[in-house]
Amino acid sequence: MKLGKVRGIAIKFHFSMLLIVALVGFYAAIFYLETVPNAPMWELLLVAILNGIIIVFSILIHELSHSLMALRYGLKVSEIELYLFGGVSKMEEEPKTPRSELVISVVGPLSSFILGIICLIIFFLPIILPIWLLVTLFYSGITNIGLGIFNLLPAFPMDGGRVLRSILWNKRKNILSATKTASKVGSFFGYSLMVLGFIQMIFVGIFLGFWLVLMGSFLSSAAKKSYEQTVSEVALSSISVKEILVGARKFVIPFELPLIEGLRDYFMIFSQIYFPVVREGGEIVGIIHLEDIKKIPIEHRYRYIIGDIMNSVSDFPIIFEEDTGKDVMKKLLKMEKKPYIAIAKERETQNILGFISELEVIRALKLWELNVRI
Repeated sequence: MKLGKVRGIAIKFHFSMLLIVALVGFYAAIFYLETVPNAPMWELLLVAILNGIIIVFSILIHELSHSLMALRYGLKVSEIELYLFGGVSKMEEEPKTPRSELVISVVGPLSSFILGIICLIIFFLPIILPIWLLVTLFYSGITNIGLGIFNLLPAFPMDGGRVLRSILWNKRKNILSATKTASKVGSFFGYSLMVLGFIQMIFVGIFLGFWLVLMGSFLSSAAKKSYEQTVSEVALSSISVKEILVGARKFVIPFELPLIEGLRDYFMIFSQIYFPVVREGGEIVGIIHLEDIKKIPIEHRYRYIIGDIMNSVSDFPIIFEEDTGKDVMKKLLKMEKKPYIAIAKERETQNILGFISELEVIRALKLWELNVRI
């Protein structure tokens, strides 16, 4: 569910976040009942609802702090999503320097500490406030400070893990090496939470133990995925369009060729899933993809020539030979319909050098990994 935008960043609320709201509200109400044993039901409900709302606001401020700082460092943030495990700021690329990663990572927990301290300062002020409000301020203050401390655990990709990576990155001058170590630490914390959760399920209670197992599983999985994402981004930034085009040359198919013959003599013979389409004289005017042909019923295919169902060259994004694989993927991900193919051109002459789909990018990534020790 979309809640709106802040500085162009979409704010989304996933319904799984309601579980966090319910848990925080429930434990806040229990805390209030222990503090005020004879509290009426309406006060219990009010404390639960207020603390549930405050935790959503706190997590949103936490993630906005990350995102707004990322914008200051020139990174693009597409959205913030609030969900079961808190929130995540979806940045389209990794920070460019260790310093920027450190600052972006620290501001989130810092905002949680500030919110917590503000709540506690109001709580300790010598003013008369309703008991339910005092308990709410105290509970929210402690919760926010706890949230800040938890996020500073050196468990990548949590904030503390990113702080650890920034320090290792600055020391080693190698983001892949730093990410690999931080990811291992993150996995260790994840598995440790799972073990602790299983122990609690046996000796304390199933619910709390199950929650720790779930969090640990998520953290260990996130650590692995974040490392793989970093490897891909570094690789894509290291590979040029010119390198991707090596070995990605395509046979061309005539514009006027009957579709049936194209299937038989080109798609089946050359084992390509798409072909550049050329008119007489060799001018490339479009691309025909196997998926385009599949849309036409078999009994009707004899009616068409290749040019009838091709996609025009103007339908595809343009990249240049000096661009990187990262630039290619950005263009491909922005495409609204298949086939996801970019046309590589020479900047000065605008001559078409070749075509790059996801398959060519993946092939180039695999070759990069073979030549680089990760």
